[in-house]
Amino acid sequence: MDADATELMRARAAMNAAGGQKISLLALLARICTAALARHPELNSTVDMEAREIVRLDAVHLGFAAQTERGLVVPVVRDAHTRDAESLTAEFARLTEAARAGTLTPSELTGGTFTLNNYGVFGVDGSTPIINHPEAAMLGVGRIVPKPWVHEGELAVRQVVQLSLTFDHRVCDGGTAGGFLRYVADCVEQPAVLLRTL
Repeated sequence: MDADATELMRARAAMNAAGGQKISLLALLARICTAALARHPELNSTVDMEAREIVRLDAVHLGFAAQTERGLVVPVVRDAHTRDAESLTAEFARLTEAARAGTLTPSELTGGTFTLNNYGVFGVDGSTPIINHPEAAMLGVGRIVPKPWVHEGELAVRQVVQLSLTFDHRVCDGGTAGGFLRYVADCVEQPAVLLRTL
């Protein structure tokens, strides 16, 4: 799904202009994901094949893709649902630096419950995210670029992003997954929607 990220980018610029630690775009997207997972907990689950049941997880341990000289790794931000944008920004930076230095511990690379993949940093618009087993879903985020968009009934140039959700049909149907993706897009397009969950 394409979403108009103009207001999210403006909100981030305003946050960063106010002083203090700069807030990363990844942190804002992570905060949006954790809010969406609170509304759609089916996507923060795993399938226990031995017990033949779906296990919904209370905590969101958010994996994110980090490119290193040795290839792609997926560090995990523990309890991402309890963190604010500043804390998420700091933890993403810490884990990314450790990934590039090759000092991530096994516990920092395992235990994820949902993954956020921001492949937009590579100049890619869209992709098909592959679920990071044993997780049930992954959100992919493309680059944010100026595109023609109908805004308030008029054609305008807006900052547009493509969002891609891959999910395990064993944990939910397309209606639930679509609701998750729609909520994420709503928060990207109107960041004030997210204030309801803070």
